[in-house]
Amino acid sequence: VLVVVFFITSSDSGSLVIDTITAGGKVNAPVPQRVFWASIEGVIAIALLLGGGLVALQAMAVSTGLPFTIVLLVGCISIVKGLMSEPR
Repeated sequence: VLVVVFFITSSDSGSLVIDTITAGGKVNAPVPQRVFWASIEGVIAIALLLGGGLVALQAMAVSTGLPFTIVLLVGCISIVKGLMSEPR
């Protein structure tokens, strides 16, 4: 039960973030739009599980996480440069 609650909460948070981004930063976006994004997440997960099983789902998670890691590293470098340029 706890695992199901975790996955539902994670999916809800993900669809909220995507919905806020696509709504131009508005927090109160239309409900059908949020349902659309949650449905798309579910369809992609089901397609990956049916097409290649858990291995395909894990490979997708790793392949989408790698570019995000690069973005985070660039952000970290930018923060360090910004802090180094600040007067003490």
